[in-house]
Amino acid sequence: MIFALENVSKYRPQGMGYRLSIRSLRIEQGERVAFTGVSGSGKSTALDILGMVLRPDEADAFFLAPAGTEVDAAALWRKKALDAMADIRLRHMGYVLQSGGLLPYLTVAENLGLTARMQGRDKAFTAERTAVVAEYLGIAHLLEAYPSTLSVGERQRVAIGRAIAPKPDIVLADEPTAALDPIHAENVMRLFADIVREIRATLIMVSHDLTLVREAGLRTLEIDVGTADDGSVLATIDDRKGQSSCAAS
Repeated sequence: MIFALENVSKYRPQGMGYRLSIRSLRIEQGERVAFTGVSGSGKSTALDILGMVLRPDEADAFFLAPAGTEVDAAALWRKKALDAMADIRLRHMGYVLQSGGLLPYLTVAENLGLTARMQGRDKAFTAERTAVVAEYLGIAHLLEAYPSTLSVGERQRVAIGRAIAPKPDIVLADEPTAALDPIHAENVMRLFADIVREIRATLIMVSHDLTLVREAGLRTLEIDVGTADDGSVLATIDDRKGQSSCAAS
């Protein structure tokens, strides 16, 4: 088990009010999971909670186990141990943003090796992983280019490569194919799923395209959206209710 959450909630008072309630969520080491649901259902909010970049308002239990080491994330939030959580993210997680999030003043090679360098990895490891990932993703010919000269699809491949180059235990991705046309989205999703499987990481992503993630073999967790007693929006994740479905890998 790499994630175990019970009764984890996040509130937003804006508008008519919104609450995300993660009643129960279990994710196994090496699983590939996608949060799906309507726009505004809280898919990205759930992802940010798992990545420990968004503090939950309530958490009966919130554990993760990167590299086999159990971490009590709820306790870290209570202690306001922001440095400890930042270190866990750096050492054990790769994050793919919807916009790519590449640094424009770095080349493709420098962007690909950025996380490894921040981890303190030596130059040989960084260079080796940069070359391997670039070849796998079909961007080896772009290593000296800058992000501004790349197509949207190429930038997204670099963003994926940067996240997975150091071989993280957990890869989080927020709509990694949203900006791509259907053909490029299918190709990028296939490469993404394959390379995550290759490094034996756990993949958790957000997607609006149910067909795409199922074809890539991801287990889907649809966020159920309804209305709470006070009239606010209530979005629920509860994998005990059979919300999840799994396509054949």
